[in-house]
Amino acid sequence: MTIKILLIEDDLPLANLIITYLELHEMSVIHYESAELALSLKTKSNIELIICDIMLPGLDGFSVAPELSNQFECPLIFLTALDTHEDQIKGLEIGASDYIVKPVVPPLLLARIKANLRKHHHLGTPTQLNLSDLKLDLSTQQVYLANTALEFTTQEFQLLWIFAQQAGSIISREYLFEQLVNREYNGLDRAVDLKVCRLRKKLDDLSIPGLMIKTVHGKGYLFHYQPHTHLDKPL
Repeated sequence: MTIKILLIEDDLPLANLIITYLELHEMSVIHYESAELALSLKTKSNIELIICDIMLPGLDGFSVAPELSNQFECPLIFLTALDTHEDQIKGLEIGASDYIVKPVVPPLLLARIKANLRKHHHLGTPTQLNLSDLKLDLSTQQVYLANTALEFTTQEFQLLWIFAQQAGSIISREYLFEQLVNREYNGLDRAVDLKVCRLRKKLDDLSIPGLMIKTVHGKGYLFHYQPHTHLDKPL
């Protein structure tokens, strides 16, 4: 699954270098040159990590860190030229998950990002979901039914994981679009509908009783899985 990164950096050449490198490693980057613009981002729930400079125009990184932590429930890494021990201690004490001094080579930055994501996921995000005898494993992106592995593509797993997290609840097309495409829904794009259609066909082909994706007109989609048992039969 694509990792979604928020980068707050006013050094454009450096920002472009970071974006290019991370996108080569299956990460999607949203970039802003100031903290104020980053805080205006409407879709915050799908951001998985923040990389923030400290010396920024307007609000500096130290000043904005508490608000970033309040609005985004994800790790915050300071990437800055401020290299004194006092600055590093201050950055960590106000809530940053990591503090990296510039210049940093891209592979090291990537390694620190992955380390912070692993720690965050281990502490707060489940890596497995179980719905009766259906199990989804996020770490391997594998789906099991009664301990039998099923074949799903990366995109199919990503969409099924989102559905499984909110099984029994209606999920809007807008929400799915923001999660999968990483930008706000414009009301016209049908990319999500195609993805849902392909996943629904995949599930139908598996012929698993009680497993379905239902379209709720004007509202979105409802994922449902309730296996039939002998207790469901009339007495």
